[in-house]
Amino acid sequence: MANFYTDTPQFRHYLNHPLMKRIVELKERNYADKYTYDYAPMDFEDAMDSYDKILEVVGEICGDIIEPNAETVDHSGPTVADGRVTYATPTQENLEALNKAELMGMAFPRRFGGLNFPMVPYMISADIVSRADASFQNIWMLQDCGETIYEFASDEQKNEYLPRVAKGETMSMDLTEPDAGSDLQAVMLKASYNEKEGQWYLNG
Repeated sequence: MANFYTDTPQFRHYLNHPLMKRIVELKERNYADKYTYDYAPMDFEDAMDSYDKILEVVGEICGDIIEPNAETVDHSGPTVADGRVTYATPTQENLEALNKAELMGMAFPRRFGGLNFPMVPYMISADIVSRADASFQNIWMLQDCGETIYEFASDEQKNEYLPRVAKGETMSMDLTEPDAGSDLQAVMLKASYNEKEGQWYLNG
């Protein structure tokens, strides 16, 4: 199967950008984690090598598992029973593969179980997953909601929730405002054909 990272050399353009050195230094806090975590990078070259290897894993999972599952997911879809949504079996397989590879908290600090990825390689991974299955990418990227928790929550909340997100145990986007902007069930689209102009118009 294809590796959706290694078969796209354009990604190197972003990783090789001169600003990456400063970005990585800031994200890694001058590589302070190397004294605490044996998998933390020692320097810039080590960090870039780590990102490269992890992106290869993302690309392999996408080529071998997620992309082949995509059509089946489209046909089967999730189910709702007793007020709970259950993902289609292939969607669950996708999540299990990424979780097993410890890719559910990529940008989180290591102390919360994350990989401490800067946004550049993290967004490359999002691009790779979206190429395999755009709808699944939305599910997998819910981990990004943890960034809000990291930025604004109390230490107690961070310690409670971020490790669980990084383990793939929790995270969702809940739209709970009927009759307001996030009422997805009320979204409507109307198609009208204008005979005089000979074309369709979409309104909604």
